[in-house]
Amino acid sequence: MPLPSLNAIRAFEASARLLSFKDAAEELKLSPSAVSRHIRTLEDALGVPLFERGFRQVQLTEKAVHYARRLGEAFKIIQDSTEEVSAYGPARRRKRQRVTLSINATFMNLWLADRLPQFRALHPECELEVSTHDDAGKGGNARADLRVLFTSDEIDDPALTPLLKLIIIPVCAPSLTTGRKALRNPRDLAKHRLLHENTTAWWEEWIVGEGAKGVDPNTGAIFHDPSLAIREAVNGGGVALADNIMAEDLLARGLLVEPFRIRRRIPNCYSLAQRSGASSHAGVRDFRAWLIAEIARHKAVMGLN
Repeated sequence: MPLPSLNAIRAFEASARLLSFKDAAEELKLSPSAVSRHIRTLEDALGVPLFERGFRQVQLTEKAVHYARRLGEAFKIIQDSTEEVSAYGPARRRKRQRVTLSINATFMNLWLADRLPQFRALHPECELEVSTHDDAGKGGNARADLRVLFTSDEIDDPALTPLLKLIIIPVCAPSLTTGRKALRNPRDLAKHRLLHENTTAWWEEWIVGEGAKGVDPNTGAIFHDPSLAIREAVNGGGVALADNIMAEDLLARGLLVEPFRIRRRIPNCYSLAQRSGASSHAGVRDFRAWLIAEIARHKAVMGLN
């Protein structure tokens, strides 16, 4: 078949990478309706749908995932080749890019921080300026290029891109699953110390939901920093409720285990907010695309939809 319009291909690649027609339009300096028309043209030319269009966001169809990845690789080759050729011109120093991030503290400390070296290796020209905020931080630093926020998964805000819905998982040190007081079912929690984050409400709801009679949710320690509750669990100090972001790396390293393999969905998610106009910044585009890819890998590792 003849090659489709390059403008349509470029519009699709940007929309697939950003998962947003609006952000793709901003990056390409087009209107959202123009991007949408380009993608419709490409879908007609290919004879297959490329996006599932929802109320608040778009998702790639199964056939489009591979196509988007290959196009991204092709555009990267073009970009790298252009950089190589331009290096033969007048001597120049590649301009360093600074991206400002405002990240939920738990997301940063227990998941993102250990992955940043991977981003740095892929994009050495990009410097990050990072600040953190807690769940009650009113959205962090509104002047940051990108913000990762802990939000309700029912929030209706077109400025937010949902990254990941959350589940909560009881976790503990491996030592608590053996011996006379071994954790084998939820009722065994009565023999152990509960670890709470900010409030006992999470454990109260979980215990009622699982019908764990005889377990008092008001016992145990309360930590106002979630990472401290998780550290106490790693040290064998009790059983914590962790979300999937908090738990992934510690489960993989064997420092924590899931004693019951009971996972409950909670009405919260991590969402991404981008400063208006920031998509014209190459470093912002690179970090956003990398973060979305890392979230996809996290979902695969944790067995999430």
